[in-house]
Amino acid sequence: MNPFKYGDPVQGKYYLDRKELNKSVLTFIESQINVVLIGPRRYGKTSFILSLIRNLDKIGYTTISVDVFNVTSHRDFLNQFLSAITQKKTILKRFIEWLKTVPRQFKPALEWEADSGASPNFRLSLQAHKLSDDQVKQLIADALDSLKTLSEKTFIAFDEFQTIGQLEDNGWLEATIRSTMQLQKNVTFLFSGSRHGIIHDMFNNPSRPFYRSCQLINFPEFGPEFTDWIIGRFKEIGIQCAPETVDYLRKIVDDTPNYVQMACFNLVADEVRNVDREEIDSVLRRITAQNSYPYQTILNSLTPVQQRVLRLAACERKAIYTKDILEKYEIKTGAHVSQAIKSLVSKQILDESTGKGAVIFDDPLFAIWLRNEFAGRGSL
Repeated sequence: MNPFKYGDPVQGKYYLDRKELNKSVLTFIESQINVVLIGPRRYGKTSFILSLIRNLDKIGYTTISVDVFNVTSHRDFLNQFLSAITQKKTILKRFIEWLKTVPRQFKPALEWEADSGASPNFRLSLQAHKLSDDQVKQLIADALDSLKTLSEKTFIAFDEFQTIGQLEDNGWLEATIRSTMQLQKNVTFLFSGSRHGIIHDMFNNPSRPFYRSCQLINFPEFGPEFTDWIIGRFKEIGIQCAPETVDYLRKIVDDTPNYVQMACFNLVADEVRNVDREEIDSVLRRITAQNSYPYQTILNSLTPVQQRVLRLAACERKAIYTKDILEKYEIKTGAHVSQAIKSLVSKQILDESTGKGAVIFDDPLFAIWLRNEFAGRGSL
């Protein structure tokens, strides 16, 4: 079997435990301190949360994980939230009892089947289109309130939580979840997010409900242990790879674990026996070339200035405001760069960086493709 896996959250032998982070977050949770994890997409946050949940299950917590990445409305949120609860068999009985208390006017939108046998089966069908927005809000508030009935120690994780902050509801859902945090002392929350600027504003802006309500943790990069783990996985199937080669791969893909495993998976599939830099460059060119159509589609949707700024960001990587760099990419002023970056961030192509004059690609492979296309071959 291929010793590497990518795409979905990884578990078991495909997962490298973040022991220090796990210990730190567990300490906060057991002290009933809510936590925010901030880190780029594909960095392993979801895999970490799943591992954390397994550890919490072992020590008696009732755990719920809600992915809100694709939530665009209150109806979407309600659907995701109730679906996450129904997946936990350990709390089904209490949840069914809560459903029976739901006011009569909501019953047409809630349909469920429950079998009270030794191994209960449960199916909930939420027809939110039958509810007005005010009714959806009331049901969300009631569902959040139901958390207090589920267990003495409940943990709930909201993955990609920045989506909630982008709903056009004047902060209603933020305020409602924040109120739940304050009132329910048996529930501890973890929020994860990949949009650095949005998450920081949600939790550091005095005018927003979550202001300084949680312990913020920047999701860390792996240390040398990740390089050792990759080498060990290669050795299991007789492939040789030097530590500096793995470090080179990690640097090229901005130390994104998902893409490190993706490249390694393809190297194994290609039956490479001795991995070196040339093999790394070759496999990354092929992977990015496979995405040429969607990447070109993104470029075609941008203005000429935005395209130039994107090439600049990919090829230069830093110091993007210097005069000679602007001239090289035919950009008139730094103001044009700032305006273009702001637009590219809103399109979730780029993200803000804490480093002055630097930007981060939401998809590091897109940056590699741009460098191959516009800086010449061999310029990963």
